[in-house]
Amino acid sequence: MIYFLTGYVAFEEFILKFLPVSDALYSYLRFFGEIIIYVAFGKLVIHKLHRGIPFVKTAIDLPVIGFYSVVLLSMIVNRSPLIGSLYNIRPFARYIVLFYLVANSTLSERRITTLLRIILVVGVFQLVAGIVQWVGGPAAFDFFLPRESTLTIGGFTKEYRLLELGREIGSVYGTLGDTVIYGVFMILVLVIYLSRIRRLEYLNLLGAVILFFFIARSYSRAATFSALLAGGAWFYFHHGWEKTLRLALATVLIFGILLVVVNPFSLEYINPRKARVGLVGNVTGVFSGSYVRVAQKQRLGALIGNVPTVLVNKPILGYGADQNTTIERLNMSKRSFLLKVLSKNGFKDVYWVAILCFYGILGLGFFALIFYQLFRAALRLYKRSINPSSVVEAGLVSARSGVTQRIAIIMLCLVAVTVFLLFFNRTLEFRGYGFYFWLCAGLMFASDRSIPTYRPLRITL
Repeated sequence: MIYFLTGYVAFEEFILKFLPVSDALYSYLRFFGEIIIYVAFGKLVIHKLHRGIPFVKTAIDLPVIGFYSVVLLSMIVNRSPLIGSLYNIRPFARYIVLFYLVANSTLSERRITTLLRIILVVGVFQLVAGIVQWVGGPAAFDFFLPRESTLTIGGFTKEYRLLELGREIGSVYGTLGDTVIYGVFMILVLVIYLSRIRRLEYLNLLGAVILFFFIARSYSRAATFSALLAGGAWFYFHHGWEKTLRLALATVLIFGILLVVVNPFSLEYINPRKARVGLVGNVTGVFSGSYVRVAQKQRLGALIGNVPTVLVNKPILGYGADQNTTIERLNMSKRSFLLKVLSKNGFKDVYWVAILCFYGILGLGFFALIFYQLFRAALRLYKRSINPSSVVEAGLVSARSGVTQRIAIIMLCLVAVTVFLLFFNRTLEFRGYGFYFWLCAGLMFASDRSIPTYRPLRITL
């Protein structure tokens, strides 16, 4: 099932489009992958409990329990609507289940390698689709467009279509149905590709440059900067601080020259959805004065407006777990620092701030702790893999193959990138990123043979 989903999720929009079914059935079929995850996890739990097989003790167990406890507490204290609260937390919750499914599965190094190869193969298909869209023009673009449909469940309406606010001129999106999701998925492919590289040879560099170009071709500036961050993180863990610092200084110098030449601060920001903008101009445009003024009503406004409003009015548990209710309560706050009247559109763009609004400082603290613990676990595993003698001295049994080091590097880079991306979009709620992020996190714990387990519990009928 995991093999199937790894190859299926990135093509879901494209596959479902061609099924000869009604729009209503098409919308319900989008729950297919999610149902498979729950069914597989249920079977795993029953199997382990029946045979008395212990569950893996991961580093994020307590933060996850703490976070969902705060979610429940916020719902109760703020009297949040039940359906709206469950709808709001569902996209994040479904892949936490995937994480525990993978972490508790018996996966050999060969199977872990196979799953990583499947992601790379999917990435190659996305590159090919991107080339077809880029070269083929409107006809190719229309061919890969997802089916438009609307699904209403429990009073909540969900629209399935490409970018509600439009598409940047000249951008590509593969088969993922959205240019932003395509960009962040290709970052994940880039990280997995880099994890295979041992030496900086010309062909390896060429592959990385091609991947970076198509990430930039998504016209997602957050994805473009995150790709640079991923490359820098990988370079640091392989070459240390000194070389990484020199590389960073060279990158900043080159970027500074481009900024002065292509888009000085005095120029007006051009929205790439309204006019054609070059790849370089799209990135450097965020440093123009006019963009800063626009950002104050968007992501920057969330940081300097939403955050103090929550901290002054509802600091501990936030405004509640239901998005619609939270937005209404924020707009009616007695002591407000908001720069605009909030609406559903774009509310989760700064996901860290959204978590603060929903669940307060307590929820945000546990949420951040999940990533901190993931990073620590990946760092420990990486150090063990490059220094096996320390593992022997500690009396531990650990996998010492290149697979262990590789999955640790992948998670170190992905955690760094994801923490950054969550300031710009709800990355972990995207199927094309959230699924693969938590899959890799689960693979990291599945590859570590030294991690402890809980006391086995056997239930017989």
